[in-house]
Amino acid sequence: MKVWLNGNIIDQTDAHIAVTDRGLLLGDGFFETMRAHKGRVAWLDRHLDRLTSHAELIGLDPILLPNAQTVAEAIASLCMELGGNEAVIRLTVTRGSGPRGLLPPQDCHPTVLITAAPFAKAAKDEGLILATSKRVRRNPWSIAGKVKSLNYLDNIAARQEVAACGAEEALVLSVDGSVAETTIANLFGIRDNTFYTAPANCGILAGLARKFVIDWCRDQAVAVHEESIDLKDLLSMDLVFVCNALQGIRFVRSIDGVAFDFDQAKHDHAMQLVSDFEKSLCLGIDV
Repeated sequence: MKVWLNGNIIDQTDAHIAVTDRGLLLGDGFFETMRAHKGRVAWLDRHLDRLTSHAELIGLDPILLPNAQTVAEAIASLCMELGGNEAVIRLTVTRGSGPRGLLPPQDCHPTVLITAAPFAKAAKDEGLILATSKRVRRNPWSIAGKVKSLNYLDNIAARQEVAACGAEEALVLSVDGSVAETTIANLFGIRDNTFYTAPANCGILAGLARKFVIDWCRDQAVAVHEESIDLKDLLSMDLVFVCNALQGIRFVRSIDGVAFDFDQAKHDHAMQLVSDFEKSLCLGIDV
C-alpha cells in the first residue's frame, strides 16, 4: 500500500516518522477523514477549510499545510494505486519534531501524512445500537474537543465502555448532562418532522455532515433547532440518526435499550435527506 508523506508517495513500509515527533509524543496535531469517490473528494474544500481552522486554533501557521491542488493530486494517485470506486482518506497533520517540553518550537516543520483504504457501506444497515457513556463527558472549554485531535483517548474509553454491554457506539453527554454526540458522529433527533441537534457550544465537534443536514433542512423549509436536549427528551423522539462525512447518515435502532421506530418509509424527509446526502458525497453521479 502506498502513502503520501511530506510530499512524496512511497510504500507504507518505507514511511517513517521521527521519534521526536510531537504528534507521537504529545498528540500535538489533528486529522481529517474523507470519503473519496472515483479518486475525488466531493467536499475537499470544506475539509481543507476545517484543517485551516484547526491549525489556527492550535497556533500552527496554515501556510505550512499542503494546498488544495497538492492534496487532490495526492488523493487521486493513492486511489489509483488502491483501485475500486470508494475509499476512505485520512489526512493527518502533526506539528513535527521538537525538543522536550510542552512549548512547540518557533520554527515548525509539520509532518503531513495522507493514506487511503478501501471503503464500502454495509449492504443492509440494521441500525445503530447506542449506549450512554458514564465515564466520558464533552467539555465546551476543551481545545482538543474543538478539533479532530490526535488524542482520541476519551472516544476510545467510551467505545470500550459501551462495547462491554453490547452496544456498537457510545452516546456522549456534555458536562451539563445534555446530549452531545457519539464518539465519531453528530446526532439528530426528529419529532413531528422537526429536526433537533445539540448546539455547537456544548463541546461537540460540529462536523461537515452536521452542517449539511442543517443547511438541507433550511433549503427544504424543514424546521431545525440547535438547542440543548436532555437524554429523556432524546428518547422520546420519533427517529434518531447520526451523521459524519465518511459513513453518511445512519439511523439509530435503540439507545440504552429504548427502541425507536425503524420503519424509515414513515419518514419522508429523512429518506430524502439520505438520498441527497449520498449524492453530494459521491459528486452527484452513480448513486
